[in-house]
Amino acid sequence: MIDKISNRKNRVYYHVLFWMSYVALYTLMWGSYDDEYWEQFQQLLFLLPWKMIPTYITLYYLMPKFLYPKKTFQYVILSILLALAMGVIDRYMIWTYLYRWYSPEKEYWKTPMLYLPKLLNSLVAVYTPVFVAMAIKLQLFYYQKDKINKELEKEKVATELKFLKAQIHPHFLFNTLNSIYSLSLSQSKKTPDVVLGLSKFLDYMLYECNERFISIGREWEQLMNLVALERIRYEEGLSINVSESIDNTETLIPPLLLLPFVENAFKHGADNEISDAWITIDLKLIKENLIFMVENSKSSEPSKEGLDTDKNIGLTNVKRRLELFFPDKYELKILEEEDSFLVKLNIDLSSISNLTQEENVQ
Repeated sequence: MIDKISNRKNRVYYHVLFWMSYVALYTLMWGSYDDEYWEQFQQLLFLLPWKMIPTYITLYYLMPKFLYPKKTFQYVILSILLALAMGVIDRYMIWTYLYRWYSPEKEYWKTPMLYLPKLLNSLVAVYTPVFVAMAIKLQLFYYQKDKINKELEKEKVATELKFLKAQIHPHFLFNTLNSIYSLSLSQSKKTPDVVLGLSKFLDYMLYECNERFISIGREWEQLMNLVALERIRYEEGLSINVSESIDNTETLIPPLLLLPFVENAFKHGADNEISDAWITIDLKLIKENLIFMVENSKSSEPSKEGLDTDKNIGLTNVKRRLELFFPDKYELKILEEEDSFLVKLNIDLSSISNLTQEENVQ
């Protein structure tokens, strides 16, 4: 409704409606005293220009030039001068014309024109519509200002999210190329399979991850492609246990949100010198409540780079994305034991459903 009122195409219509409402209201109020509705209507129309002039000077000159930029002193001084001038003009028009036209027998015109109570009465009559119009204008101004600020914040968040997602691509590629490099040094026959798996994953990153959200089923499928790549690389040297329970594979999730956790699991659980390396990945989705757990073995030797450090680009990245997508809607726990890392992520995905529904309505 506010957007329709603030639309320039509708401005004339709402201005006409405003003044028609003003005239109708005061005709009913003042005409009801002596059942002189027609006379009151005529008088209101005659005096209407002296209400409209200060109203539009205030709305389209004083407010944008002085009030909005917070030049309060100038605004107050000029408003007072305008009010005094229009009050005197209104009083003059009543004293000179209306008293003689509509009530000559009462001789109201014998009262001095600059009689203070009558001047104050004219001032109040002139500025009643001005104050009402100002209230409406200020409401529209702050609504539009708030709307613009929200849109700017939304654009800022969207830009940051794109940047964060873009960081995932080189980060993942760097790690995978390291794996391919290691395999090529040993002239492993598995190298072509890893390269093929990488090309499929890059295809997903480049063409499917441009969407703001993707189905949890598709995201899980790509995580399993990553797991398959690592199985080829480590074979029997790494035990990988995977489980999932998804009640709706079409539930939406930001793309590549879970990837950094799995990457870190392989980095810390398999890249170190561990005799019985293992990784466990578990995903549950129940009524838009996602529970994702990744646990991996770790070396008993002190690590120079912990799981939760600023140097860990992937994890720092995903934390920021969680804050932007799910403020107060997620819980991330990172636990480090003597021989294992555990990451547990709980997200309420209902906010995404609500967001997409609002965007569809708009």
